[in-house]
Amino acid sequence: MSNAASTPDASQFSLQLPQLSLPGPDNAEEEYAYSLGIQAYVFGFPWIYNTQLRWLWASEAGKHFSEKHGLPDLYAPINTFHHAAVLATPAAQTGGAPNTDTLYSTAWLDIGEDPIVISVPAVSDRYFVVEMVCMDADNFAYVGTHSTGTEAGNYLIAPHHWNGTVPDGVADILPRSRTDTVFLLGRTGVNDSSSADLQLANAIQQQYILTPLADWPNAPTPYKKPVMIPWGVDYNHTAGAWHTMNEAMTQNPPGLPPGINQQQLLRLFATINIGPNQHVEKQSEATRIGLQRAARDGLALLKKFSKGRGKTMNNWTYPPQDSGRAGQNSDFITRAAVQSLSGICANDPDEAVYINTSIDSNGRDLNSANSYSMTFSADNFPPFNADMHGFWSLTLYNSTYNLCPGSSNYSINGYYPEFSTTNAQGGMSILIQSEKPGTLPAGSYWLQSPSDDESFFLILRIYVPGPTVSFTQTYSPPAIVLAS
Repeated sequence: MSNAASTPDASQFSLQLPQLSLPGPDNAEEEYAYSLGIQAYVFGFPWIYNTQLRWLWASEAGKHFSEKHGLPDLYAPINTFHHAAVLATPAAQTGGAPNTDTLYSTAWLDIGEDPIVISVPAVSDRYFVVEMVCMDADNFAYVGTHSTGTEAGNYLIAPHHWNGTVPDGVADILPRSRTDTVFLLGRTGVNDSSSADLQLANAIQQQYILTPLADWPNAPTPYKKPVMIPWGVDYNHTAGAWHTMNEAMTQNPPGLPPGINQQQLLRLFATINIGPNQHVEKQSEATRIGLQRAARDGLALLKKFSKGRGKTMNNWTYPPQDSGRAGQNSDFITRAAVQSLSGICANDPDEAVYINTSIDSNGRDLNSANSYSMTFSADNFPPFNADMHGFWSLTLYNSTYNLCPGSSNYSINGYYPEFSTTNAQGGMSILIQSEKPGTLPAGSYWLQSPSDDESFFLILRIYVPGPTVSFTQTYSPPAIVLAS
């Protein structure tokens, strides 16, 4: 589908394809398409989701659409960064359980015809990372404190099929991308709550530079190709989902080296005209009805799985150990639901692990009508590598995956000086309730839950975690205890 100069509105998206009535299975052909379509939807969901985000964030038309419909403005042309200048706060109610510890930098790359050189400055006083993700939502490389060190550097980002000459001054040490489309998610640490440190972090962000190899070392040439328009922007258009998936997979085929071979699976999906170079208009009406049912129910399935799956410790849930590269382990439900739908992408466990809970020590849902506490003993703080500026944080979110509106006590960051005081035993107590408490003793802090009778959840983030978090998953966070 070609790009459009004018800005489309929601009605244009919803009318691009007819929505068939879905009466339920009435023949074998429809039921076969439905049953196989569920698996194809789970497998191919990242191509739907990432196509939508790339259009919204990297095209002029997508930028206008975002402005019109109140979506986050993360616009930056292909092969350039968008930098968030401030940390997430409750003022932005855009969902997504935002990180409040690091400044985000995002970019969409096209490396199909020319690799990109990413340049980063020396960063020795804080954590930073740039995560590199294929169109399939699996990571393939990192640049940052943990992966490449604290020195300044220029690193080549190239596709699997490229074998050209690398100029002096550019390090060709990153694994090759499996797809020509690449998503970059940068995180730059903010060391305290002062405006001075925020400005230092902003200055570091501005030194993340992307340059096509053909332009290196001169200023980059602006990208001029059109960005593919998805058939819908909320993945609820059951007919358009398959068109988006097919076209996106044609541009960025699954299963290419250096990834795992997925040709047998793609041949199976091709029997219902799903996959690279496939065309849904060639399907029979029975198959199309089955596939539209599959898109509807497949999305519902992913939403259920996106709430968490993995090992449970003390009623906290670890992400699956293959999170970040689940698709390369044929774990497509984790790739679609946990990596893609619930977070665009996910870190490799040795880079960062997010442990979450929505229940107390008795297994009951956390609710703001109650007061809770959790206590870190001196020997049970989250383990991390301090030499690489690792740290931990605990953040509270309401049922809409937002920070609580009006709250100023929504996160505790173990790196920040204001949370460095411990109690006499060297531990830390955290009171979780909606009402502001009275004077708290040394080593005690408050997290504010929602003001209404509402469910909420917590995320414990650990950056550059120790092996009991990243590998064995034996670290047990403190339980959330209902106040008596």
